[in-house]
Amino acid sequence: MEGIVLALGGGGVRGSAHTAVLDVLTEARIPIAGLAGSSAGALAAATYAFGITVHHNDLSEWLKDPELERLQKTGALYQVTRLVDFVRRPYLAEGSKIRQGYRTLFGERRIEESPIPLVIQACDFNTGELVMLRAGPVSEALAASSAVPSIFPPVEWHGRLLVDGDVAEKVPVTAAKALQAGPIVAVDVSNRVVPSEPKSALEAALQAGEASRRRLLSMALSQADVVISLAADPPIETFDYTKADLAYQLGRKRAEEALPRIEQLLARPTSSSKPWWSRFAQPKPQTSKSNPVTHQPKSQKQHHP
Repeated sequence: MEGIVLALGGGGVRGSAHTAVLDVLTEARIPIAGLAGSSAGALAAATYAFGITVHHNDLSEWLKDPELERLQKTGALYQVTRLVDFVRRPYLAEGSKIRQGYRTLFGERRIEESPIPLVIQACDFNTGELVMLRAGPVSEALAASSAVPSIFPPVEWHGRLLVDGDVAEKVPVTAAKALQAGPIVAVDVSNRVVPSEPKSALEAALQAGEASRRRLLSMALSQADVVISLAADPPIETFDYTKADLAYQLGRKRAEEALPRIEQLLARPTSSSKPWWSRFAQPKPQTSKSNPVTHQPKSQKQHHP
């Protein structure tokens, strides 16, 4: 039986659904041949790849940011991020507690040491290029992959400024395909789109950018073999830490619904003339520590409008 490659997208607290999907696949004994993650999906991918077991509620507690939690509870987060005066400060929170949480979880572990092929997706802040991190400290790669622009500061990585991988591709299907380890199962934890009329020029610009990202997301998901969508109704806000368990339970439900499709996918004969396991007998590609990133071929680079 050939294994699947999971592409896990970002979504803050909704990332608890990724843990649920991984739990359901493990219980069903679905082999996982590779993992690609962005933002919250990168955290879920890395913990699974390194065999780190943490309850989703505990994980949420470790990684919550006190500044964002305060703004979320008062209802100010949505408003603050849309104030024109906000441009005087480049980001809302330092994210130091979250980065400390990553270091506590992963210590000195490096991506290239992962027992399961792993790629953590980030985005070049200056070019919009999708950046696939295949080597380097896991904790720093996760900080880069989850550095939401305007919320957290960019992370410097070997002379580049990296931000949330979702900026380049909301669900890292391209990164998953780059692993060349099996059919792709994409997990999209985005909220449903609620059509609304913009109330200001700033909101109109923000909504236009969001529409462009949704289009890119649709193009990425069309390349996956199976797509699991969270489709939370009502929506679960990105930094509403009280909804972590709700996201987990909904993720379990969606994964269980998708199991028959995944099992059918694995039952299909492979087009390769070689047995699937022969790929894993090859030496793992080594990336220089001086520049531990993988780029897309120039003709396939993705740019964020």
